[in-house]
Amino acid sequence: MQTNAATTIHVDYEINRRDLFRVNLDLDKWRLLIGLIVSALPVIAGAYFFMLIDEKEILLQLSPLLAGLPFVAMGGQVLRLHAACRKFVSALPESQRRIQYLFQLETDGFDLTHGESFSHVAWNDVSKAIEKPAYFVLYRNRFQATIVPKEGFHSRAEVPTLRSVLRAKLGQKAELLSE
Repeated sequence: MQTNAATTIHVDYEINRRDLFRVNLDLDKWRLLIGLIVSALPVIAGAYFFMLIDEKEILLQLSPLLAGLPFVAMGGQVLRLHAACRKFVSALPESQRRIQYLFQLETDGFDLTHGESFSHVAWNDVSKAIEKPAYFVLYRNRFQATIVPKEGFHSRAEVPTLRSVLRAKLGQKAELLSE
């Protein structure tokens, strides 16, 4: 098959735990916010109860515990996420930390090389694509996503080309920035 250099995008990237953590934190920010709200509701209810029974002295004594509980609950989730990213990256052999993507307008999907493994993901298997300022996320389903960091592009001029490929192949399923 003959390829056109203008519609071929090659992304070469090495996974590191810092970038993986930032992406996962960005993707989970709404869950963390909901967790903070859910853990704050019993604290608010407890504070209201002590105000209702006019025990402001006990409320004042318990205030460090009541104020800190939601932040400890959310901080624990952030630390769990960081530990999972650290463990994932450290468990990968050096050869599997390098990921390469090949996007072409003429094909029915994109190619992914992960270590010594190769796979082809059809555009029909991509349920949606989302562009963030630092990366693209290509969802295959609710639980499986491929992250394509923009720093892995050979040149910044390829980013608009990938946008046009995603728009052409995914249509309304592509939520892209308008840069």
